[in-house]
Amino acid sequence: MKKQIVLFAVCAVALALAVPAQAHVGAEYFIPGVPNPGAMTIDGDESDWGWIDEEFILTTEGMFTAGGETIDKSDYDVSIMMAWAAPPDNRFYFFIRVQDDTLRLLEEDQKRWWNDDCIQITFDPDHSGGDFLGENVDQVLNAQRYHLRIKPLPGQPVAYNSLLEYIDLPPIGWSSDMFEGQPTGDIFEIAWTVNPPDAEHFSTNVSFTFEFRNAFWDIHGVTQDEAIRHIFANDQVTHIGVRPLDGDGGETGAKHQLYPLGGSTGQDQKGDQMLDYILLEAEESDATAVEEASWGRIKSHLNSQLD
Repeated sequence: MKKQIVLFAVCAVALALAVPAQAHVGAEYFIPGVPNPGAMTIDGDESDWGWIDEEFILTTEGMFTAGGETIDKSDYDVSIMMAWAAPPDNRFYFFIRVQDDTLRLLEEDQKRWWNDDCIQITFDPDHSGGDFLGENVDQVLNAQRYHLRIKPLPGQPVAYNSLLEYIDLPPIGWSSDMFEGQPTGDIFEIAWTVNPPDAEHFSTNVSFTFEFRNAFWDIHGVTQDEAIRHIFANDQVTHIGVRPLDGDGGETGAKHQLYPLGGSTGQDQKGDQMLDYILLEAEESDATAVEEASWGRIKSHLNSQLD
């Protein structure tokens, strides 16, 4: 069994002994720092992720489905990597590879991308918790939620600020990778690939990827000028919710909805229902991500929870 899953199990036990306000949904994961942000190219290819230890890679085996069904890897299979970088880069990094038996790309309306094959990801960067899904402006600005889908229509973002599904406030789309027809650059940079390249709605045996880096926002702001940017730091705890959606179930939409083990389906609506992720300091660029210092910090954190 991977150390990643062992870590999850140990953390779950440790946090069960901690106070409820710390435990949230009862599990913690760890995210390594990027050794050299300048060496990372956002192109949808994982070749520049060779530095990350495999124990930090989340796979289908480390996830559960909202409906409780078992997924055969020939049907749908994912591999996910996450990382972070301290200032001056000060961004979050993400890569996912999906192998899917049937591709669904039906929805032209971005507000319905959840009905297709897509990836939903939510962020509560300052670990403050609380609702973020609704028509209340303060709630919507409390966290971030994006839907990622390959082959968007011209002018559409790849990473759509899906809180726009719930509030008619077009200016908050500024944090997507495209806003008002222009790329947002340092705010959200994303790339995708698909194989075969000519894959379309209901193509079979398809592989696709997303790779991105983006800024986090403690308070999102209706405009960027009103937003409060998050500052990443070693040993920091942040909330992240990853949700791959396999939407090839005919014309009715989502077939499988996956969440990391120990997590909650409530991550889609509440910050404190997202998993806790602890940021580990980046190792030297010529070392693997999990050196003795990293494991020392992990064990130290677990021991502090048991005290």
